[in-house]
Amino acid sequence: MKERVSMVFIQKGQIDVKDGAFVVIDETGTRTHIPVGSIACIMLEPGTRSPRPWD
Repeated sequence: MKERVSMVFIQKGQIDVKDGAFVVIDETGTRTHIPVGSIACIMLEPGTRSPRPWD
């Protein structure tokens, strides 16, 4: 796995999908794009939620 981040930890945010990409919205409303193509694992810690159930 060349040029990849092994893990990203997301805590106390809301996960959303925008234009086919993951976006995390934090407590202040700031949106952060998650480049899923370059990450091996996304760890969702307590306090992370999704606006809709996963399929």
